[in-house]
Amino acid sequence: MKFALITDMSEIKSYYIKDNVSYGYHDEKPYVYHHAFSAECYLAMFNLPWLFDFGCYLDWQEWQDKGLPDYDFDLIFYDNGKAGLENENYDDYSISRLREKYPNAKILGWIKEVNVANEVRLKNRIRFLNDCDAIVTSGISDNFKNIDMFKYLRTVVDKKWHFLSQPVNINYLFDNFYSQEKESVIWSYLPNPMYRRGRTYEFTDYLGKKYDVEVRKKPLQPGQDFAHLSQWEFIDMWSKCAFHFNMDPSDIHPGNQVMQTAAVGCINFGGLNESHTILYPETATCDEKILEEIFVEHLNDEIKRFETIEYAWETLNEIYSFKSVTDQINTLYEELK
Repeated sequence: MKFALITDMSEIKSYYIKDNVSYGYHDEKPYVYHHAFSAECYLAMFNLPWLFDFGCYLDWQEWQDKGLPDYDFDLIFYDNGKAGLENENYDDYSISRLREKYPNAKILGWIKEVNVANEVRLKNRIRFLNDCDAIVTSGISDNFKNIDMFKYLRTVVDKKWHFLSQPVNINYLFDNFYSQEKESVIWSYLPNPMYRRGRTYEFTDYLGKKYDVEVRKKPLQPGQDFAHLSQWEFIDMWSKCAFHFNMDPSDIHPGNQVMQTAAVGCINFGGLNESHTILYPETATCDEKILEEIFVEHLNDEIKRFETIEYAWETLNEIYSFKSVTDQINTLYEELK
């Protein structure tokens, strides 16, 4: 199957996959964007092009002057969520233009961000989604499917919705970052957005002091950009720690970080992202009393630690592996024929 992931605009340059390596259209060389692990391993939806006989990602803004590349795509996931939804840009980023260029492709509206910036974009999002063959997004839990925005969109968009797992390059993460011998250390993780940080630092400092456990955090100097470390440098720090705390209270995000913890054999505590509830159901809470009790149990019981790691690993492979997501997309595509 020939596949394209397309966005209206992005900071990530267009790329294609050849021999399991990402190559940039801008220079035909292996391409690593700022949040990728390497040219062989990306994050979240940007892993999708790896799943197909031929896959690529196109930042449509890059191609506006020269025209989109010539391919006979079978399937396109198109995330139109920013400039393409403004009134003055809508025609330039429309489904009708994609259909003219790729008449044989099934075109699905991909929803990357749950919400849009303003009422104009919301109105045009509805128009855009109704022009697609179907709707698709990454998230599979009942809670995720019933986010208020999705419930509203289903009342005004007359297309079938498909909810997919987010693809994780499990083999790459395991081969490069898994270690069986973990340090009995807490890694205290903060996501970038302030509203998603919760009380992670305060709570882990309390646990570390009370139970004499070292707490490590991302090094950050005053005025330093929060994302100053590469993904490789960052995961190399926290993957050595047995305990990973991430008390992100958001329930409208898939939770990429915790998918990675399951791939490298760490145990996550806290948070309400979808992957927290799926991979670590016992610890998916921001209730500090409950978390402290569960942490102490894991701290003192090697068998309990093994059981939690094993469950997260097996569930990760069952739901988020490349094979699992490929099977889901193949089933989706057969329904569209």
